[in-house]
Amino acid sequence: MRYLLTISYDGSDFYGFQRQNDLVTIQGELEKALHTILQEDIQIVASGRTDAGVHALGQVAHFDTTKEIKDISKFIYSLNSLLPKSIDVLKMELKDDDFHARYSTKEKTYIYKIYLSKTNEPLKRKYFHICSYDLDIDKMKQAIKAIIGEHDFKAFCVENPQIKTTIREIYDAHIEVLDGGKEIDIVLTGNGFLHNMVRSIAGTLVDIGRGRFTVEDMAKILESKNHQKAGKTLDGCGLYLYSVKYSA
Repeated sequence: MRYLLTISYDGSDFYGFQRQNDLVTIQGELEKALHTILQEDIQIVASGRTDAGVHALGQVAHFDTTKEIKDISKFIYSLNSLLPKSIDVLKMELKDDDFHARYSTKEKTYIYKIYLSKTNEPLKRKYFHICSYDLDIDKMKQAIKAIIGEHDFKAFCVENPQIKTTIREIYDAHIEVLDGGKEIDIVLTGNGFLHNMVRSIAGTLVDIGRGRFTVEDMAKILESKNHQKAGKTLDGCGLYLYSVKYSA
């Protein structure tokens, strides 16, 4: 039987999602807890692997078991009691055997959070990119429009020979300003994302906001397909996997 989990986690204390020998990861902790309850070797498959320090508000992952779980609410309670407090299973549902947490994905939304401050902000550093520059938000809002639609995002990702194509479609890309102008959220929704893609786009937008690049440079960088022309890839601490949606 195949079950889908919706998971929230603070990635600060983990070496990313993917299981790694002798390192504490989200996948490792989930599989250990599931094994304790089900007494089976469980392997979970996530919608995508988040890097070290990256957070999730709505990550999803499926697992298979030979056992029918009749009381899902009780199972979630038991599972969360075994997990670190920085991981929380929010929801669980039975799926068809042909469902796949990664390959059945219709769209994902990521948020990259930036906090504007001239000080170190020790209580925010694990959850925001702290930016000491004054940023022109209007220029950033103009520039982000260039990535909406289907494009080759090779300029905004780490090269990986195992990836068949770097073409992705962005359905929505916008910037939200919160906390009296101190917090900037870069919100991207698309059919899929490449490794470091959101963090590279965020870094390029910061460079536009601070005047290192022009608004027009966003489209030029995208068209160049050259990662060296993009802005700095920002740290993982500001990145959140917000939600994953599937076809009905």
